[in-house]
Amino acid sequence: MNRNNKMDSHAEYILHNAARWRLDFFDSQKGGYLVVDNERIEQSKVNKQEMEKYKKEYNMCLTLAQNGYKVEYLKMTENSFDIYLNGISTELKKTTSHNNLVDYAKKAVNKQEAKLVVFELETMNAETMKEMLKLKVMNIPVKYYLTNDKTHIIDL
Repeated sequence: MNRNNKMDSHAEYILHNAARWRLDFFDSQKGGYLVVDNERIEQSKVNKQEMEKYKKEYNMCLTLAQNGYKVEYLKMTENSFDIYLNGISTELKKTTSHNNLVDYAKKAVNKQEAKLVVFELETMNAETMKEMLKLKVMNIPVKYYLTNDKTHIIDL
């Protein structure tokens, strides 16, 4: 990212309205940032389950921001995506196996209006890659990274 793009990214970051957004992270080297909708923070306080979901999604958002992406973590609404990633409606999914990858992605695109799905995968094995390739054939845009290597975000 060149110097002007980093400055533009920082300007975008600080221009988020404080009444709506909490400014959580900005990377001056890569230009990535994370802002969190204040309503999403309040929604996380409803119960332990919502707090765990929030922490999982927040950590995924932070990983993306640390890798140079602009992340707006949105309030929860029924049948909607989780974030804007560089302005693209995106659903986040963390999974421990290859089971249901295709179903998760199809639901995200067809029911939650996501244009992109980001997976955090515990492992990459032959079964997982087979499922990921199905998504590619279905023209579902996907990015993924591995839990033990959060520095490489891979476009499928």
